[in-house]
Amino acid sequence: MKKNNNMTTFIIVSGILVLCVFAIVLAVNLLPNHESNSYYVKVEDNMGAKIEELYINNNKLIITTSGDAKEYCVKSTKSTPETNNICWKQIENNTASISIYKYKKYYVWIKDNSNNISTPMSINTKENN
Repeated sequence: MKKNNNMTTFIIVSGILVLCVFAIVLAVNLLPNHESNSYYVKVEDNMGAKIEELYINNNKLIITTSGDAKEYCVKSTKSTPETNNICWKQIENNTASISIYKYKKYYVWIKDNSNNISTPMSINTKENN
């Protein structure tokens, strides 16, 4: 009788342990992740602008856009800038340029007239100079 009770206790404790591990794994995968620097940005379906081309000419990064792009932001980090960040500069006639350093990687975002921010495009100046 004692051996039967020990086996029942083992099965119940093992079952509870498996359920606890399953619940923790499920909770970690289902709960939203609240990181301050997101590296992935969902493209808005209503984004009214697009980066058409990035290239380097005479140590300047040239940005060509289409649509209603009003501002651009160039950074050396991949964290998406807030809409009120000081990095935002005006785009005129769908073209902008900024002085850059060689041998660096830059990330470029644009903002449309509705303040939607694009996903970043990157350019490595080492590969183009």
